[in-house]
Amino acid sequence: MAKDLLILTTGGTFDKRYPEGQWVTEFTFPPGQESAVTDILKRARMDHDAFACEWLFAEDSTKITDAQREIIAARCASAEQNRIVVTHGTDTMTQRIDPASGKLAKGPSTAQAIAARQLDKTVVLTGAAQPAVLRDSDTDFNLGLAVGAALSAPPGVYVAMNGLVLPWDRCVKDIDGRFRKL
Repeated sequence: MAKDLLILTTGGTFDKRYPEGQWVTEFTFPPGQESAVTDILKRARMDHDAFACEWLFAEDSTKITDAQREIIAARCASAEQNRIVVTHGTDTMTQRIDPASGKLAKGPSTAQAIAARQLDKTVVLTGAAQPAVLRDSDTDFNLGLAVGAALSAPPGVYVAMNGLVLPWDRCVKDIDGRFRKL
């Protein structure tokens, strides 16, 4: 079986790890470019020959630069696969509501950078509210949703979060951290 699905990892809460101790606010990413994606898909019993997983970088989405967004978009464009999942931090993966104004924020969006390429591919971005290493994480659910969407949706750029799969420009992260239809 060919590797029909490409999964690109870029860090975000999905792969964050918090050191033990009191008043810990700093986080790290796993050493050796090991994403939680591999373990999640192994537990899900997904055929390892059905997908390729590639670590692009590990960054909190609030710190991703426009240059890094272009790296993601370029990698989607150059991939031989037509079905792609991108794990990404939730703050800048798509549109969001600005808590101060209650209106749509004008900040950067990785989904928008990918969509601007007008690829004839299905690209699905997903992330997590809690890191994969935590017991109550939503990573497994969101990744499974994203993989299913990537393998079945028509070409376009989508967000798979909170049980929803929406075109990127019809999806927004609300003030409460949940994604909803715009």
